[in-house]
Amino acid sequence: MPHERTLLYTGREFEVEHVRSHAHGHEWSAPYVMASQRIVFPISRAMLDLRFGNDTWLVDGLTAISFGDAVVYRLRPGAQAPRRSVVVSRHPRVPGHSEPAVSLLSPKSLYRVHAAQQQLRSGSGDATSIASLVGEVRSARKLVPMTEPIASARRLLAETADRHAGPSLHEVADAVSRSPFHMARSFRKQTGLSLHQYRQHLRLAAAMERLVDGDRDLAGIAHDLGYCSQSHLGAVFRQEVGVTLGEARRALGPGARI
Repeated sequence: MPHERTLLYTGREFEVEHVRSHAHGHEWSAPYVMASQRIVFPISRAMLDLRFGNDTWLVDGLTAISFGDAVVYRLRPGAQAPRRSVVVSRHPRVPGHSEPAVSLLSPKSLYRVHAAQQQLRSGSGDATSIASLVGEVRSARKLVPMTEPIASARRLLAETADRHAGPSLHEVADAVSRSPFHMARSFRKQTGLSLHQYRQHLRLAAAMERLVDGDRDLAGIAHDLGYCSQSHLGAVFRQEVGVTLGEARRALGPGARI
């Protein structure tokens, strides 16, 4: 996967880059070798699969990847859309850390990733928030390697997160050939969230991405994501993220200064 890299910050302890990865086909890439420890934060919803050894993880718009030294891994794009990430490298080392760890981010953490990137792009802040996120992601919930049917359920939720009407629990269960009860219990056990909560977080990630891309129509965003009104999305957004939609629009939009 070809990458476009933009350096956002460099200091004695770490550097921060915005990385835009372009997908070509849906096949596994040639092996990559990670030169040093780094953390990859998502800022778009394009999916990919990550393979390390015999294990495979699904990486969506809620998951951050922590790589160790000299890791050999492969990637498989899930769609032709470019994937955008904030990459922190040369951060303080974790002794003995080698295998990748895929962590599930909360909407509040994801918002802070977006806000930190905007600060660094605009020159209105330092890397303090990024340093805090590095520590936070190390203690975040780790996802297990991709197994069926949970991976299929997560993929289906991610693929339909920006549609007005998403799949119900019964529809997700039918799609992966499981009973609704078994699907709901297994999903919560592996992710820590219900299917409804997971889809809610994916929809909030979609809203943030649209704000970053300059979409200022809050009512239109709410409608497209399946909320009954702008106020409904606003209430959920404030509860899960900690700021209002209007504050997020000002903070995350192009040219924002926080």
